[in-house]
Amino acid sequence: MRKIIIIIILAFMCEFPSVEAQDAGRNTTSKENGKTYALIVSGINKNSKERSAKDRAVKGLRRFILDNANVESDRLSFLVDRESSHRKDSIVSTAANLKKQIDRFAAVVNTGDRFIFYYMGQANTVSDTLRLNLPGPDITHIQLAEWINKIKASSMLIVLDCPGAGLAVTAVTGPDRIIIGACTAEQHYSTRFSEYFVPALLDEGSDTNEDGRISLLEAFTSASRSVDDFYRRQALLTTETPVLEDNADGMPSRQPWRYKQHKVDGLVASKFFLSVE
Repeated sequence: MRKIIIIIILAFMCEFPSVEAQDAGRNTTSKENGKTYALIVSGINKNSKERSAKDRAVKGLRRFILDNANVESDRLSFLVDRESSHRKDSIVSTAANLKKQIDRFAAVVNTGDRFIFYYMGQANTVSDTLRLNLPGPDITHIQLAEWINKIKASSMLIVLDCPGAGLAVTAVTGPDRIIIGACTAEQHYSTRFSEYFVPALLDEGSDTNEDGRISLLEAFTSASRSVDDFYRRQALLTTETPVLEDNADGMPSRQPWRYKQHKVDGLVASKFFLSVE
């Protein structure tokens, strides 16, 4: 009799899986169904040498997103300066075109999706306001935040590779968002962050925990150290200190790879992967 009861109980448990198992199934389904959308914006860069470097980084980023991040071409928008070498197959990165593209994403991105915004170019600070330099009128970081806040993605990555990027962090931060700035709010010189960050996304050397995948934090850490090495090799004063914010407090960290000790930014980025397995 006891054996019969045990068999019945086991059969019952197999028929009705645990709450944890059900939740795990829902999470897997959500991740499979969620889509990734991306908007790459290249701003003005009057220095021809710097513009060429940015164009190479933009090209590499675009190729990475299409080939490795599971982003279909219709879910990627690509805006560039009129002087860019990519001008022929892209939209000019005016303020009007930028708002139009963000509005388009706002209309199609669902809460289960994730969204990537990547700005690469010049910017300047006027009265504590960061202005992204675009062909025609600039846009402020406040305007950018207002536009992006319309997008209801459950996960968002915002990268600002421009002078003074840290100034925009507080405005664009929020729950489930990772914000990367090429430099702090006080640094106003041209940045070269993307020249190292984009290659780091595919560099096996970035995978410091050797789990076979490169997290956003690992790529950021590799790029940050490469930036430091550049200034050290050139014997130049460091004018670019990358920062990362991912705990929604609006206060970016210069060393997010030490999140276990500091208990601040870095944990979310350590679990965020752009490349699809």
